[in-house]
Amino acid sequence: MTSLKGPGNLPRMAVPEELVAQVVTDVSQRLSDPQYTQIAVGRFVQTQPQVSQFLSARAAKIGGEAVITAVFHAEVVSECLRRHFQRSELPPIGFGELNAAAADSMKRLEEGEPAIANYLASNVEEAELRGVVALVAVALIDSLE
Repeated sequence: MTSLKGPGNLPRMAVPEELVAQVVTDVSQRLSDPQYTQIAVGRFVQTQPQVSQFLSARAAKIGGEAVITAVFHAEVVSECLRRHFQRSELPPIGFGELNAAAADSMKRLEEGEPAIANYLASNVEEAELRGVVALVAVALIDSLE
């Protein structure tokens, strides 16, 4: 599977670049609160416990600080998706969904959600970490379809 589809495998509207830019602006403003990062990471960990376990299991390979960074960016992506799909929460992702999203996740994200892919390319410098967040993003998107 190379692209992200909507219900019934039909094309769906991708998250617009403008919405991602607005979320990034909003998050940047919230970062003036020294506790915001902790709140954002905590929200993601509570709402996506298996994704958090998956990311934590990678700590030995990518480092503990990188895990926090990955969770933070996954929460930013989640906020983009919640706003775009007008949801208060996203469905919890399991290990099966993460495994299914692993194949060509960055390519799938670039093709199906270019604004989110651009956000990751601009904000997650290390390629391996960017790939991990892309995998999580694809799993989150797939959970909505």
